[in-house]
Amino acid sequence: MIPQHGTLEISRSHLRHNLALLRQSAGRARLCATIKANAYGHGIEPIAQLLEAEGVEWVCVYNLEEAFGLDTFHFQTLVLAPLQFSETKSLPVADNNSLHKIARRLDDRASTPIIRVNITSMESARQLSRLAAESKVQGAIRVHMQIDAGLTRAGIEPREAPALADIIGSLPHLALEGVFSHFSHGDEPGHPTLERQTATLLRTADEIKVKFPQLLVHIQNSGGAFHLQNKNAFDLARVGIALYGLQPSTKHPIPELLPIARLTAPILAIHDRPEGVGVGYGHTFVTKRATRLAIVPVGYADGCPRVLSNNCVAQIREVDVPLVGRVSMDQIILDITELPAEIAVGESVTVISGNPEKPNSLDRMADTLNTIGYEIATHLGARLRRVIVD
Repeated sequence: MIPQHGTLEISRSHLRHNLALLRQSAGRARLCATIKANAYGHGIEPIAQLLEAEGVEWVCVYNLEEAFGLDTFHFQTLVLAPLQFSETKSLPVADNNSLHKIARRLDDRASTPIIRVNITSMESARQLSRLAAESKVQGAIRVHMQIDAGLTRAGIEPREAPALADIIGSLPHLALEGVFSHFSHGDEPGHPTLERQTATLLRTADEIKVKFPQLLVHIQNSGGAFHLQNKNAFDLARVGIALYGLQPSTKHPIPELLPIARLTAPILAIHDRPEGVGVGYGHTFVTKRATRLAIVPVGYADGCPRVLSNNCVAQIREVDVPLVGRVSMDQIILDITELPAEIAVGESVTVISGNPEKPNSLDRMADTLNTIGYEIATHLGARLRRVIVD
């Protein structure tokens, strides 16, 4: 039976290549692979398998739910979202029970792998310590503290950070392990904020290190791993988009990166139609000659953006063919009139190319839509079959 779905092929060799580039570029910092948002749409399970096989020890995710989903692996995991507690004084019993279970899973004596949380306020630190005591945590919950060095998003003000560090250090069941920040312009080499924000974090970290000399310090993202000057000042490099072979910024490309994903799907049907036939919803394409049309079972639910209707290509036997008519939820339609007549149902189609120069690569699609590869990648659908290839 011909599959009714697309297949996202994840290249082991391309991921290995990108890891080697990142390790070389990050200085002495250990890589911390960012695998939030289902590994940027690529699939957290296959990406985690590959990373573990390649000796990556640290990963970061956005929230606790993503971290708990990695229980079968052996990573050191950092949760980037700040841990916050409700200001409500009394919570329902069910909520309290859930919090106690969470606290026990953060215990560094009981948990494998160990999960680190991000604390950015004194009240959250106190409540987490209290919860750990109530939950009979035997070890410590490891904490990283986010500093707002200029992104103006999450994080504590630099001047307030030493006091928060002291509070965390004084509370039972908490252990301050790291401080970190995030660049606002990490994708722009030479941007003045790189050095300014780096200096802010390092100055703050140096003050905290007087009492916490083993503190881990990290700020690099993918762009920072390549563009930052004083890379050896940091212990971890949190690399995301470049891991997947996509560009932090297509305006400042890193030419060596290789996309790790390719989306393929079979032709499900072929229709021969005369001139003057409307195609797809709204008949936004009308045949101008006798036309051969191929129906392919992927659509915007799978990560092929609807706004690329009539404005993209796919490849069959490495030949570009135009996408015609609207992209629907489950299908696209291709004009294969110029291809050999023996093209038949079941023939493989490359819907999203792993060649970064092709107009249907993730970065080129993003350029067409005036957005970024991150957004296109994270929309790769859950029903795609994800497989690891060499």
